[in-house]
Amino acid sequence: MAEFQEPAMLKHFRIVSKLGEGGMGAVYLARDTRLDRNVAIKLLTVELAGDARHVERFRREARLASSLNHPNIAQIYETGEHEGAPFLVMEYVEGEPLTARIARGPMKPAEVLDAGAQAADALDAAHSQGIVHRDIKPANLIFDARGRLKILDFGLARREAQAAAREQRDADTVLMTTGNLVLGTVHYMSPEQAFGKDVDHRSDLFSLGVVLYEMCAGRPPFDGENSQQVIAKILSSQPEAVARFNYEVPEGLDRVIRKCIEKECARRYQSARELLVDLENLRRDAGSRATTSVTAPSVLRAVIVDDEELARGLLREYIGATPGVELAAECANGFEAAKTIPALKPDVVILDVQMPKLNGFEVLELIGTETPVIFATAFDDYAMRAFDANAVDYLLKPFSLERFQTAIGRARQRTGQPMPPAVQLAAAARPPQEFLDRIVVKDGSRVHIVPVGKLEYAEAQDDYVSLHSEGKSYLKQQTISSLEASLDPRRFVRVHRSYLVNIECVARIEPYAKDSRVAVLTSGAQLAVSRAGYDRLRALLEGR
Repeated sequence: MAEFQEPAMLKHFRIVSKLGEGGMGAVYLARDTRLDRNVAIKLLTVELAGDARHVERFRREARLASSLNHPNIAQIYETGEHEGAPFLVMEYVEGEPLTARIARGPMKPAEVLDAGAQAADALDAAHSQGIVHRDIKPANLIFDARGRLKILDFGLARREAQAAAREQRDADTVLMTTGNLVLGTVHYMSPEQAFGKDVDHRSDLFSLGVVLYEMCAGRPPFDGENSQQVIAKILSSQPEAVARFNYEVPEGLDRVIRKCIEKECARRYQSARELLVDLENLRRDAGSRATTSVTAPSVLRAVIVDDEELARGLLREYIGATPGVELAAECANGFEAAKTIPALKPDVVILDVQMPKLNGFEVLELIGTETPVIFATAFDDYAMRAFDANAVDYLLKPFSLERFQTAIGRARQRTGQPMPPAVQLAAAARPPQEFLDRIVVKDGSRVHIVPVGKLEYAEAQDDYVSLHSEGKSYLKQQTISSLEASLDPRRFVRVHRSYLVNIECVARIEPYAKDSRVAVLTSGAQLAVSRAGYDRLRALLEGR
């Protein structure tokens, strides 16, 4: 690599020291003797400088970066050449790198929102000119002396696909043959970048989402012992809920991060501006809650729901040792809970998941979602999936008093805030490819359990479904689409926008009018069948 020997002079820049070195080159601290200011000089490696293609790329990217003028982007001042190696002169930012800030531990949500909004604003400015950074990571983000975030090193920046289509595709592979240079940093690569595909601005949004996650959790969402393991997780694994590592992270911020790191580009934010709006709204809402939020009661009234006496005894002990919490009631099964909780209207419910008769998620469907619920269970998978779906918290048995009190603190923060639909929590708690075997329906003070095997069909009625089973019908507050998602598609088929039918109950299909049909069930009921529904139904019946 061509290097400067300090103190050396390059034009009117006096080299002071080497700041760092990477695959593309070295970065030096220098003093601009004309303007009497510090600058950073990036010098391309000799290996890459000998490749005309990379030299041209370096120069082109320098021109792109120099066209940006934004308070959150480190400026490019000029370019030149030293002993055959191109260099560029950049703004030198004194301050704390984001890597150092994260090393001190997870950041406060307010800090994350502020830094994230600044980064999104900077990316919006770059993307609006068709410029993609391609290496957003904590090492390229720094807080200056005034606390302002700056994005450094647009050294991998390039025009989006339509402007870059003329470039040779082999320069876009993840590991380049020349110098084995990684275009991007593995932990922060988007799936399309890891595959070596053309990337657009949405790749930067994925990388920023990874950075936001790391700021909140103090650890990256995708990690492994080597690059191959990390890339495999980026391509196929979902990260753990960020709130498991930082209980202060609000569910809104968790949702924003998850949307950023969706594996499919079309499911992510489609622009940095869209992300910026959501971050600014969260910042505004956080400030509003700080001044006008619903005040939690001085004493939280708690209801315990657990079928094990020992578990209830431990929770009684923990409640007694926690200031500001009192026991309102205990329930030994789900049926007791379904009656007690609506009557008492407690401030928090501590709910076991695995119970006979009715499990915790069925209880949740029956009691509604006005009351914050903390799940307590010995079954890790169920609790964590529920937590991912924005439950207040989960307690994995056995848990300590300190862990219990942390969960109570989260419940106190959520007082007065809307909770997610119960069916959403229940659906998230089911393992993949595991479907309902029964449906619970509350009818006043009564609870009905409908075995899925005896469900003939379901009919949509606005935000309700009418369940028809053994000559009776039950009205449940749930959309037909969410019910369809919870049932085995090999047994139940949507034959019409309003009907979901058990194929075991279909006796025959008859023509009804031109281009329309009806399904005649074994009970004699007749259901309208759409053209698409007929194709789905016929495919299932023919496959049996």
